[in-house]
Amino acid sequence: MQAVGKNKTREEKRKEKLDIILRNASKAFMEKGYYKTSLDDIAQMQNVTKPTLYYYIKNKEDILVKCEEEACLRINGLLDEIILINGNGFQKLYQFVQGYINIVTDDIIRCHVRHRGQMEEESLKLKSIQNHKDIEARVREIIRIGIEDGSIRECNATILAILLFDSLNGISSWYKSDGQVKSDELTEEVLALVTHGVIGD
Repeated sequence: MQAVGKNKTREEKRKEKLDIILRNASKAFMEKGYYKTSLDDIAQMQNVTKPTLYYYIKNKEDILVKCEEEACLRINGLLDEIILINGNGFQKLYQFVQGYINIVTDDIIRCHVRHRGQMEEESLKLKSIQNHKDIEARVREIIRIGIEDGSIRECNATILAILLFDSLNGISSWYKSDGQVKSDELTEEVLALVTHGVIGD
């Protein structure tokens, strides 16, 4: 029992270290660009040697893979919760938009959105595309629920889903956690746009 506890603690520490590596690498990719950032740069940010990085990541491309894994885990987790809540389709879509903003403003997810599909290995590219399609399909289903129950106007669910993702993912290109726009203000404005559009009282 004691050994299991030690292993768990070691694994928790490893995950914490990996999270720091991903966050530092994400910031570097966003500022300098993926191709202009080397593993030596990332190792220097961690104040470790490059061989030490290989305990946590396979290569530079693996950072993008792990950022995507984190993004899919959080987005699908959000969708799992939303599907279970009571409410009509619009209320579910509203909850998704609110939760997605919190996710897409995280540095790791911002990096994923900006560099999605830049993996060189073809199988990784195809998996990335499928991950995005699967998530989009789940959001389209929420929209269809809203259309059926009358809480969302008659529309093309695919077009609406694409427009939503394009708008929300666009936040990742300019939002900074230490910038002038605060997260609460951003969320409030986006939800107001989704709910009321731009028409005045």
